[in-house]
Amino acid sequence: MKRIGVFLGMGFSIVSLGLIRLQAQQLPFKITYNFNSVTTNSGTVDPTPVPTAQGVIFGSFSAVGYTGNPVADKKFSWTGNDLGGILYSTNFNDFTGSLNEAKYYEATFTPQAGYALDLLTISFGFNRINGGVRNYAVRSSADNFAANLPASLNPDTPDLAVCSDNSFFWVDDKANPSDHRQNEVDLGADFAGLDAPVTFRFYGWNAEFSAGYFTIDNVIVSGSTMPVPEPGALAMLAFGTVLFGVGCHRRFGCGRAGNHGGITSVRGFQSRGRPGLASEPLPSGHREPDGCRGSSLRS
Repeated sequence: MKRIGVFLGMGFSIVSLGLIRLQAQQLPFKITYNFNSVTTNSGTVDPTPVPTAQGVIFGSFSAVGYTGNPVADKKFSWTGNDLGGILYSTNFNDFTGSLNEAKYYEATFTPQAGYALDLLTISFGFNRINGGVRNYAVRSSADNFAANLPASLNPDTPDLAVCSDNSFFWVDDKANPSDHRQNEVDLGADFAGLDAPVTFRFYGWNAEFSAGYFTIDNVIVSGSTMPVPEPGALAMLAFGTVLFGVGCHRRFGCGRAGNHGGITSVRGFQSRGRPGLASEPLPSGHREPDGCRGSSLRS
């Protein structure tokens, strides 16, 4: 009997230590792309040193489908955007443009060997002076850039709205063209436990004039990395579990029909990922105003 008790104690201790180790090594981060080294002569790749976090490599932003140089210092900003916006109109249904899949800003995040990557949100500033783009959106390589990622405003503002296709909409082009930094993309279960690179693309369209800007700034990425358990750690957990099972079977008859020895599974634990993520509600800032309809619904 004492020996069984020792086995049970060892099993519990080993399993507990293993789970604590897996949970304790999660490494949260919140990094910012500030574009501080961007100038009107810096070309299509941001020369600013990339942000850093343990377990992940953040790639530089680049402009694809654009030529020449940015039109502003310390921001990622180009002209020559696709037209379709209507001057002074606040009704999205009046607009004639659509997202151009060949023109975007992008950056790639790569988990380092031995780490898993969880991504939570991406927030960023936006500006559109000189009759620039009225719509913008973010997509990712998780679905081969097929759909806009869930968009929200945090905090809300009357100058911006979110359309039913998760594109952002600059509602009133008479509004002050200052940077709006409350744009947020909410990432879900597809971005938990990543072990391969993921790319994000920022699109802008429905400009009013070809000289109008599509500007992003202060791109903030939040998430965490976690070391992938070494084989030794997994073996330790397995060994502890076996000891626990043997002792439990001998002492309590675990595994017999109709008798589970009072043992229940531990729900909600994930060594890679976030529990309950799929059921999280949209943030309170998410809204679909009157007159704003997604481009995917336009006939």
